[in-house]
Amino acid sequence: MNSDLPLSIQINPKQLNSFCNKIISRSRNTANIHEALIVLEAFISSHSKDSHGSDNYKDIQSALKVHSEKTRVQLMSEKTKQLEKGLILNNISILSDVYNSLSRNGFYQILTHATNQIDPSKIPAIAEWVIAWADSSKRKAEKASGYPDALDFKKANINIQYYQTMTDIAYFFNNTYK
Repeated sequence: MNSDLPLSIQINPKQLNSFCNKIISRSRNTANIHEALIVLEAFISSHSKDSHGSDNYKDIQSALKVHSEKTRVQLMSEKTKQLEKGLILNNISILSDVYNSLSRNGFYQILTHATNQIDPSKIPAIAEWVIAWADSSKRKAEKASGYPDALDFKKANINIQYYQTMTDIAYFFNNTYK
């Protein structure tokens, strides 16, 4: 057995579309599908012997980009609904899950969208809760450390991911609604 022998794979846009549609329809986790499509796109780009300028290569990449964009839009919609729910319910766990699953920029985008979908009369109470939680946690962590301007989340029994999430949301509310 020689592990240096290459494996040839042939893909055409019709087969690729069929494959993508199949994995999208069978999976319940949009984030995993989206990531898989990005990896597939990178794999094909990295290992294709075909000229990157050829029509076939462009068609394959275009098909992948179409599916990837669909899953990105679906993922952002799902995360926006989750974030909206977390804000309305004052549920830090939901907020942190969404926060940790996205880039900071992506999180701020959906945070803006989610707050625009929430009844405007509820926003002040949500903002007050988030800001108070972040401020209180910071004071507890400062007190636990015993040093000025130092934070000890472990001694204060504060989940650092929750703190990061709530601090960024508090920043958003402080700069958007005040």
